[in-house]
Amino acid sequence: MKPNSAKFRIPVSVLLIYSTLGLVLLSVGIWLVNDLMTSRASIIAERSALAIQTSRFMSQQFGTTIITTDYVLRDVTTKVTVAELDSARSDPAVQKHLSAFLREKLSTLPGVYGLGLLDDQAIFVAAADEKLVGIQSNSKLHVEQGQTLESRAYYIEYIPATKSANKQPAIMVSRPILSPEGYFQGGALAAIMVSSAQDWITTFNIGEYDTLTLVDEDGILLASNPPMPDTIGTLQSLTGQPSFGDQRGSASFIAVSSLDGRERIYGVSKVENIPLSIIVGFDEAHVLREWQQRAWQSFVGFFTLLLLLGLALNKELEALTQRDEMQKIASIDPLTGVANRRQLMLSGDIEIAKAIRYKYQASVLMVDIDHFKSINDTWGHPTGDRVIQSLANDIVANVRKTDVVGRLGGEEFVVILTNTGSERAFILADRLREFIECSTAVYSDDGSQVCFTVSIGVASLENGASSFDNILGLADKALYDAKHRGRNKVVLAQ
Repeated sequence: MKPNSAKFRIPVSVLLIYSTLGLVLLSVGIWLVNDLMTSRASIIAERSALAIQTSRFMSQQFGTTIITTDYVLRDVTTKVTVAELDSARSDPAVQKHLSAFLREKLSTLPGVYGLGLLDDQAIFVAAADEKLVGIQSNSKLHVEQGQTLESRAYYIEYIPATKSANKQPAIMVSRPILSPEGYFQGGALAAIMVSSAQDWITTFNIGEYDTLTLVDEDGILLASNPPMPDTIGTLQSLTGQPSFGDQRGSASFIAVSSLDGRERIYGVSKVENIPLSIIVGFDEAHVLREWQQRAWQSFVGFFTLLLLLGLALNKELEALTQRDEMQKIASIDPLTGVANRRQLMLSGDIEIAKAIRYKYQASVLMVDIDHFKSINDTWGHPTGDRVIQSLANDIVANVRKTDVVGRLGGEEFVVILTNTGSERAFILADRLREFIECSTAVYSDDGSQVCFTVSIGVASLENGASSFDNILGLADKALYDAKHRGRNKVVLAQ
């Protein structure tokens, strides 16, 4: 066996230390991921709650304007009779009286820019702004005129500029006057200019990429912060947006805006009893910016530790490998790769002592190249070295891995056969001799085949040896005898 054929093994202590450190780092990594995910969920939950609170506050504030407006409309519809509405169409005095009444009521409604009365044809018969008198209203009251209306106290709708009486987009609040059968007989209508709602919604400070929007029950955008004039009156589509029906409600959800493609944490609240909703959107990337920085720093720190651990382990392995190599260099014959004389003597002492102690058999072969000086003289020392190397390889190939092969010096080799008696040792030695005699593996520098033979001396503990030196001396005498018998012989010590 060649000493350097054994695989390098990492010491158990090193494995234990670095395995423990690896497990600690793995635990830290798992905790770090869990902590980051928990904190991320907590941040989103907190911002969702804030979005709901903000939208609820704004809906209550805006709802107050709508409710106050409807309160005035209800007062108007209870004080103005259907007969007065009919008279106002033909009697300028009645029309002026009602218009003056409406201007008085309008003065109590800050933020409301128009107030008017409609006849059963949904035509303005009186208005705070008398220029509207005689103009057809495009409110839902007109659309449903002549039909029974659903049981609803008032209507709220978005009127684009193309349908608005004053050619400005508006939020229309109207209250119908119905007959006992439910037919439309007239009504009162108030207009809140979208520009007013827009002015109101922009009074709230928001962060970069955050949004505040006012939408109707169909999702039509009525006002926004930051202002987006080109999108007013268009449908704002948000996947996951809840519907509250006629009831007041609040909810949060995460969605990508169809207006700018940014993902936001939304809080939506429906204005009480009014088909309008306030939607507050916090930009998710901005909300999580500090968390992302923390996550990045944590992962950089973690992977830095992991890298340092890897580097430390690599350096440790390099040191162990170097130490192992140094040990091999100190114990290996550089020419053949088998044990050198020092290692051979050390291994021989150990193996023979062990065999004697535990009373099992052991044998030693001493192998010497025949006429080696002639080979060197004829073919040169490089060829002689190749012959020595070939012999070493042949010996290793013909013995067990548990046996020890070493170069005693020059062209002499020793094989320590464990658990092997003299008879088996002799058979193995003779097989080795024949194998080498038939070998054609060596060539000279000029390409000529170089054949050689060996003589082998065999000794075992059966010969009465008490130490490796004793058994080695017996094998040496047997080798000497093989040389005198004509070489290319195997002789068993007696």
